[in-house]
Amino acid sequence: MDEKPFGGEQAQRPALSEAQIRQYASGESFARGRHYAEEGAVGSLVLRGDLLRAEVEGSAYAPYRVTVRIDAGGVRAASCTCPYDWGGWCKHIIATLLVYAKAEPDAIEVRPPLAALLARLERDQLEALVLHLAAQDAELTEQIDAMIGASVAAPVASPSSEDGSVAARRTAIDATAFRTQIRRIFRAERADDYEAYERILANLDPLVEQIRSLCDDNNAQDALPLLEALTDEYTAAWIDYDDSDGELGAFFFDLGELWALALLGAPLKKAELNTWRERLEGWAANAEAYGCDGLNLALQAATEGWSEPWIDAAILGEARPDAQPTGAHAGVLLSIRLLILEHSGHTQEALNLAAAAGMHREQVLLLVRMGRVAEAVALGRQHFTNAMQAFSLAHALHERGELEQALAIGEHGLSLGAVEPSSYAQEQARARWAAWLSDLAAGQGRIDLALRTGAEALRVTPELGLYQRLAELAGAHPEAFNGGWPALREQLLAALRTNKGWMIAGKIDIFLHEGLLDHAIAALGTRPSSDDLVRVMDAAMKTHPDWVIRAATSRATEIMDASKAQYYEDAVGWLVRARDAYKVAGRMPDWKAYLQSLRLKHGRKRKLIGLMDIYF
Repeated sequence: MDEKPFGGEQAQRPALSEAQIRQYASGESFARGRHYAEEGAVGSLVLRGDLLRAEVEGSAYAPYRVTVRIDAGGVRAASCTCPYDWGGWCKHIIATLLVYAKAEPDAIEVRPPLAALLARLERDQLEALVLHLAAQDAELTEQIDAMIGASVAAPVASPSSEDGSVAARRTAIDATAFRTQIRRIFRAERADDYEAYERILANLDPLVEQIRSLCDDNNAQDALPLLEALTDEYTAAWIDYDDSDGELGAFFFDLGELWALALLGAPLKKAELNTWRERLEGWAANAEAYGCDGLNLALQAATEGWSEPWIDAAILGEARPDAQPTGAHAGVLLSIRLLILEHSGHTQEALNLAAAAGMHREQVLLLVRMGRVAEAVALGRQHFTNAMQAFSLAHALHERGELEQALAIGEHGLSLGAVEPSSYAQEQARARWAAWLSDLAAGQGRIDLALRTGAEALRVTPELGLYQRLAELAGAHPEAFNGGWPALREQLLAALRTNKGWMIAGKIDIFLHEGLLDHAIAALGTRPSSDDLVRVMDAAMKTHPDWVIRAATSRATEIMDASKAQYYEDAVGWLVRARDAYKVAGRMPDWKAYLQSLRLKHGRKRKLIGLMDIYF
């Protein structure tokens, strides 16, 4: 993006519409975000390259910090320091983007990207800057050291060669204290508590992450004693607790993955691997006695290590694809080996292994991360066979700012089939990718593709925000669709009327937005949720009062006849809606007669009658 960072004409910034923003938020979050924006809760906006930052006042004393990655393809990522975790964007992100979308050019402070700032510096200036920052933050020195070490790591045949070694820690890992923590977690719970497993697993999470972090930081050798303590204590204690849902038993699969990551990531000799395999066999026998085979992955990793002849040949680029390992967990172990090779800086070896294993998706994404975009694109076009593979590459390209390439691969992906056998979840995933591609295409001026992909997404996952976005695009560019928005609107509504998916809330939102009450009522089906039913009732009260009466009294009758006393307040709530509909219909005598019949029928239900006395 061309910028004039020290004043002068403002840079061209990516455009964003309200309809685009609405796509990624719940109705409640969007409404609250709009209110925050209108009340001036959003502080100054700072745009640095593709990074938008703002502070937004909220319920806490300190403002929340919003960070958004945005380019011509739309919003790539958005985060906020608030604790919101209910799906979609929070109100602070919504408020920030709404202010951004409507802001005048001089209302946004445009600053140069970091790369542009650094490019101006001479070597001695850059060195002085880094040293100054490192003096302020000791952790930065370690991060720089780790990155430089990874970038100049010497190639190896395998991380576990006989003479392999790793730098020793200055302080020893305290496995005893770690073991004590695990014991306390189990002792804090009663064995007969049905919900104890949830707290046990939740409290073990930080310990698991500590082990995983060691492995990710190339310190798998130090992770082993902690993993040993965790597995030993867990195997001894887990069976004493209620595991009706199978969650405690399933934890052995997490342990199996951690063990495979640690055993393959540590430079262990064959004798050491054999020792660990013997320990694992004992733990696995304990788990398998109760039907849990999650440690089998670890056993296979301990058996193979890196000494499989095919693995050694593959790393060197000399293996035949048809000779690769075929064990039950071969694919998972290959993925772990790729991760270890890349994290340790042996990217070419990782590429060789992915190529030999025919793992084209992993090979292509690794090429993108290495900056070899043209190779990645060519390889993807040659080998990808389904849309999900292509979309993963398109997303990776978008993350690197390669918008044209991302759009081309995304469009290519739409011509590919689904993963076989196709499933409802895969269709949902494809629809999400299509919606993402629609935004990307619109940002690149490909309105025809944006409308086509958006319509495909809407047919599978109806959402009001996406529908409004398509209306916005087709209205502004009628030439992009034959007949413009009126023709596309009829096509979309026809598809929604025949859509039999379970996501009826989105269909209802769209039908109510268009004032198509009959279609909204039909979309409810035979057993709608209370929230969906109430929304349609509220919209239909003035024009369809008789339908509201039937729907409301039916729900109330179901509760009252079943004598579900804990739900009597809900029943009365439905009766309140029925009364309001009787009033709109001019049928209050009928309401009074109906209410009297309920009192006679349910006269012995004191709680229900008491509530009816209060409300009626």
